[in-house]
Amino acid sequence: MTRIDAVVDDFLADKGKGRGGESGNYRRDAARELDRFVSFLDDENRPTEFDDLSPSDLRAYARQLARQGWTAGTVRTYYAYVSSFCGWAVREGFLPENIAQRREATEPLPAENGRTSGDQQAWSPADRRALTSFVDERVREAFAGEDSRAAIAACRDRALVYLLSYSGVRGAEVLADRNDDRRDGVRWRDVELDDRYLTVFAKKQRFDDRGLPEPVVNPIRRYRTELDPPSDDWPVFPTFHRPTLADRIETELADRGYDDAAIADARADRTVFETCLALDVAPPSITTDAGRRILRRLCDEADINLDDDNDYLQPHGARRGAGEVLVRTFGHAAAARALDNSEEIVREHYSHIEAGDMADRMTDAFEEIDGE
Repeated sequence: MTRIDAVVDDFLADKGKGRGGESGNYRRDAARELDRFVSFLDDENRPTEFDDLSPSDLRAYARQLARQGWTAGTVRTYYAYVSSFCGWAVREGFLPENIAQRREATEPLPAENGRTSGDQQAWSPADRRALTSFVDERVREAFAGEDSRAAIAACRDRALVYLLSYSGVRGAEVLADRNDDRRDGVRWRDVELDDRYLTVFAKKQRFDDRGLPEPVVNPIRRYRTELDPPSDDWPVFPTFHRPTLADRIETELADRGYDDAAIADARADRTVFETCLALDVAPPSITTDAGRRILRRLCDEADINLDDDNDYLQPHGARRGAGEVLVRTFGHAAAARALDNSEEIVREHYSHIEAGDMADRMTDAFEEIDGE
């Protein structure tokens, strides 16, 4: 019996025999997704050997991917790496067939061609107003109290909501990604409020600048003033999870030569977050998963009810909502530049806008002819 994780490296080595840069990118991305798959099997107490693996296990994994709030294309791309691995396992004699391609396995995946561009979540102007108004009110209430951490947390959440609402950035460009060590969250050194841009590690695997529209600037500026980070190396969106912060403090101070007594003394009469600020111990950034949880919580607290199958305003919906505005206002080419996408992709994602415009022109044409 062969363990699944025991042959992942063999699969990646075989894939590495392809064409230079493409094979390197494929191997990196495949390694990340197969690590996610193996972890899922282990965490869910599912089979870890090929002999016991069944389509129901792949179905459960497909459902797990579909629940992450990613776009349909992203979910299908991530699943494709696992399917490719299973196909390789068939050729190697570990599986009798590619069970990842069985209908019962792929059924939870979002439809590839069954949805129009307009069917995917995009924050409407009303959604944006509802959520931004709510986080504005939370900040006002937090400052009316005496809990400085609550004020910082409210400012952080508002800054995140405004950034997603108006800039069109991807969540993985500003928050930490557990599956990519290079994406550890945007830092204050990457933020230029006077010139209104943000430097991110883009999807194209390079650093790039994103514009910060005026509505984003003041919430981030107010948040920075309240947080007052000791250095520009701090993440813009730090976690407030106490056990995580305590571990970071202990590790960082131990590296600086503090013994247990000195660490305890440094933390005396301070919360863990106050200790981080006082001693310049930079916390980890919140993750993309945590960002989704924050948006879900805010939507619940704001009593924002959606008229579709989504139960909260998701990060990718903010990006698509921003894209809607940009395409309608400036056209596909300018929207593509702002969103860091090709014009072809933008035309595909927002084809419903072009279809609506064409319908208006057709209506005008028929009215002109019929009116003669």
